[in-house]
Amino acid sequence: MKQKWKRKFASIAAFIILLSYTHDHSYESHYEILDDDLAYASYRNGNIYIGDLDFLLQLKPTEGDILVLDQRSRIVDPNMKIYHSYEITDRDTRNEILEVLCSYEKEHPSDWDRSIESMRLEWFCHNVSYLFEYESFRSSAVDLNNADEKKFDSKILQKIFRL
Repeated sequence: MKQKWKRKFASIAAFIILLSYTHDHSYESHYEILDDDLAYASYRNGNIYIGDLDFLLQLKPTEGDILVLDQRSRIVDPNMKIYHSYEITDRDTRNEILEVLCSYEKEHPSDWDRSIESMRLEWFCHNVSYLFEYESFRSSAVDLNNADEKKFDSKILQKIFRL
């Protein structure tokens, strides 16, 4: 009974959170692509580092820095994984980071093929699910792989939530 009540409360809270995203929203991005051996870009709260696991493990990130695991070279289901993504709740910050990933893809083309709209929706759903401890999204990293493009490609949901 306790578990059922917890799920009901989580559903109501998620609905309230989702409603808060229905208003119009615009922002100015503040990121800059860097000419740096380590950080690919800077954004409003720190630097964005993109690389393989060995590269990311050698870093000593500071608060606000974003680590992105680049697995776009995978034969099956190319992927970009943003670590500690659940901590990034500000919509403008998420948008900037996703724009940086798209810029990175343009500069270093691969078979990774995600629309910014579907990534916004996936990240938002990931954060809400993480907040309510749904096991399918319990990872601390949002996994932006090609297979999920279709899953999070709902034009209706994108318009409702205006992510």
